[in-house]
This record gives sequence, structure tokens and C-alpha cells, in this order.
Amino acid sequence: MSTVYLVGAGPGDPKLLTRRAYELITTAEVIVYDALVSPSILALIPERTKLYHVGKRYGAHSLKQPEINELLIELGKADLGRVVRLKGGDPFVFAHGGEEMTALREAGIPYEIVPGITAGLAAPAYFDIPLTHRGLSRSFTCLTAHTEDGELPDFDWASLARLSGTLVFYMGVRQVAQISQALISAGMSASTPAALLSRGTTPQQSLLERTLGAFTDTSEDFSAYAPALFMIGEVLRFAEGRTSRPLSGKKIIVTRARHQASVLQEALEEKGAEAYLLPTIQLTPNEEVEAELERTLQSLSSYDWILFTSPNAVEFFFSALRQRGKDSRHLAPCQIGALGPMTAEALSAYGITADFIPQEYYAKVFAEEFIQRARLAPVHRILLPNSALAGDDLSELLSEAGIACHRLPLYKNTPINYTASELKEALDSADYLTACSSSAIHHLVSLLRVHQLDHLLKALPLAVLGEQTAEAARSYGIEPKLIAAQPRITCLVEALVKDLEALRHRTHHLNRSS
Repeated sequence: MSTVYLVGAGPGDPKLLTRRAYELITTAEVIVYDALVSPSILALIPERTKLYHVGKRYGAHSLKQPEINELLIELGKADLGRVVRLKGGDPFVFAHGGEEMTALREAGIPYEIVPGITAGLAAPAYFDIPLTHRGLSRSFTCLTAHTEDGELPDFDWASLARLSGTLVFYMGVRQVAQISQALISAGMSASTPAALLSRGTTPQQSLLERTLGAFTDTSEDFSAYAPALFMIGEVLRFAEGRTSRPLSGKKIIVTRARHQASVLQEALEEKGAEAYLLPTIQLTPNEEVEAELERTLQSLSSYDWILFTSPNAVEFFFSALRQRGKDSRHLAPCQIGALGPMTAEALSAYGITADFIPQEYYAKVFAEEFIQRARLAPVHRILLPNSALAGDDLSELLSEAGIACHRLPLYKNTPINYTASELKEALDSADYLTACSSSAIHHLVSLLRVHQLDHLLKALPLAVLGEQTAEAARSYGIEPKLIAAQPRITCLVEALVKDLEALRHRTHHLNRSS
């Protein structure tokens, strides 16, 4: 019999997950999830995990609640390992968690409750709205506007209208006008601040601010704002928040491999963007060199230098060391080179400071500067761990200079396939496409050509991490709009921010001129 974990996924931002929730999401054998669990949290789920989507959104239920209860009982009895029931927000706040707990308890299935941050607390905070504030709000009340028959709940509206506090209605998008009318009829001022907080804590969040009286038109359709909270109270006068961040409202495609994407994703989201993950490659160990790898790691002392050309090479190399009970101490006889600051940072995570970093971060410059160094201090043998798809430029240049170079292709760049509709959905509505490697460009172009969609790439502003990636794009007739000043994620994000600021400045100038 398996334990069933009723886990709160929070309001959408994966950084608001509890440590326990993250642990369970990333290790579960089975996950049963709701429609309100954000895509960025679903992206954390390993590919091996068995998924059940049970919907639970107004008007589009995949399963009724009793059916979900039965599914959880069935999965618990099947002894499949960790079973996670993943729910948006908190399992016990308007999420039927109590019903699921009771069903599991009655069936004798062991369970654990993992609380999550509910939207009523988190979403206002992301718009700088305090729920309580001295002199303005002495309480906050969370309510659900949802009923089985779709009618307005039979609240004591007069008592709610008299509260000197903040009202937060969940699932109230379809009843906004009726709620407003009921409160005004019960004595609340029509001038009371009110707002729809749409998709709070996500990059798509938006705020529709009005007075309560301005929300009373029953003919107005607010369904485009769902999922949203309907919030009422004087504290809304503080509203501002993260909608003013420089990349707010922009959809930016991230093509990095999924396990690497988080750094760029978080940096973009910190600036307000929607980071849309479209990894073009997945990285896997190159099993074809297993025997060669074993021999190489046993004879590291025979190398004068180990040259790392990417953070991926660093990660796969040290992973291979760990698997054999070794660590960075076994590199002691060798000096270490890194092609650029990102590779140097990856090395520093293992306690290693690079002995050599070129002035410019290209293979040719790397080779030229290293060869000059080698003339001062003789170098006889070099180890070059890299990708199976990496070019031979660096090893050939070193070999021509009389330096024996052992290239070790540690990992493979395997393309990820998408359907035509998936690609169109991603690219059609995007504002920028980012690429951090040549292989990302090559695989994406190849995939788009298969579906005869390569025109989408040419129409989309491209931002790349370095000149090597830029050259890969140019080989297909695509000129990058932005090239990071240095091959760092922070520099790539800065380039995007500056480009948008320049665009806004030009637009403002044109509007004033007209």
C-alpha cells in the first residue's frame, strides 16, 4: 500500500513551493494534478512519473470529485510508490482536500497533508497589496463564490458589507457583477476600491482595478481573466507591484536543455517575463566511450592540462568522477582551463579555480592564447572533455601546434521533437527567442524545416549568448537581433531589457511627435 500525499502547489510561482512539496513533486512515482497547477511547476516533474490530469476547473471537469477520490484510493492500494495529489494553492482552502482526506482515511490508505501558499495570500503580495493595514483594514475574509448550481452564495451580505476589512473571493470571475451588486445593496459604498487579480504570482499576472460600482454591469464578461481573485477593500490603494518590471508582459522562448533552463528562466521571470520552455535538446551520457572514459579517469596524472569548453562538459566530467568514488582531488596533477566565465563558474562549484581563461570566449582565441602560454611552459598532453557534436576546431589547432590533444566526447546532444501545433503555439505569440548554444540553433532549425515552419524563426527577434551561437544562426540566413556583451546569462537578460527600453523610448517619441 502506498502513502498518498495531498500536496499544495501554491499559487503558480514555483519559487513559492515549500521544500517538502518540491521534494515530493520531483521524486513521486505517480502524480494526480489539477488544472490550476502552473506549467512551470509541472515542468519540475520527472519524465518517468506517471501523470493523471483530473481537471477541476469550472465548466470543464475531467473527473467528478467522487471519481477523483476513488482514483486516489485505487492508486494507494496499488503500491506504486509515492502517490502525490497535486493541488493548486493549499489542499484545505477551497480545494476539496478535506473530502479526499476523508475518503483515504475511510479506505485505510495512509496519507500526509503538505500545506501550500494559497492564492488569497500570495497574489495580493505580488501586487504590493497588504491584506491588513493599520487604519485601513483590521481583518481579511476569504470566500468562495462558486456553488454547484452556479448561483450566488447565500452569504450574510450585510455583515460582509460592515466589515472594516478586506474581502477576497475565490472562483468569482463569473459572479463579479452579482457580488458587487449584493455588497452595494447591503450598504457598502460603490466607491470602495475593487480589483480582479488575474493569474497572480505568474508572469502572466494582471490587475484590473475599478471601484465596486464599476463592476456591477451584468453584461460584462470577465472570463478572460480567469483564474482570478475578486478583491475588495481600501488596501487596494497600495496596488502596484510587479507589473512594472522591465520585461512584464513579454513571452520569451528558452531553448536550453531542461536541466539547464532554470537559471535563465528565473532571471527572465525576475524581470517580469513569461519564460516559455522549449528545449531543443536533451543531454545524455555518451555510452559509446564508457571504456575510454574509465581508462582516462584512471590516468589523469598523465595529462598536463584539462580544458573545459562548456558548463555541460564540467557537469558530465565531475558526474563521471563521482560515480567512481573520485572527486576534484584527483585532478591535482593537472592545470585547468575554462572557455569563458560560465564554464569557470561551473568549475568553482567543485572548488576549482581555472588556471587559464582566454580574453575572448571563442575556440580560435582559446587555442591561440593557450598555445602562446604553452611556449612559456611546455605542455605535452591535454584532455579535452566535450560533446559528441562538438567540432574539432580546438583540438586540431592544438595538434597543429604540436600539443597532443585527447578529445573525450562525454555526452550527446539528442534532439527533442515537437508537433507542428506545439511549435506554432510557442513561436506565434512570442516576443523573443533565446539560444545559448549552436546545437540549440541547429536542432530548432532542423525541426522547423521538417514541419515547414522555418519562416516563424526568421520573423522572431533572436537573442543569443555569444558569437559562436550567432554564427550558427547566420549560417541559416538569420541575423540575431541581440548578442550578449559577454557569454553570461545576466548579460543576455540585460540585452533584452535594454532592447525593450529602447523600443519603448522610440514608441513614446513617435507618439509625442504625432
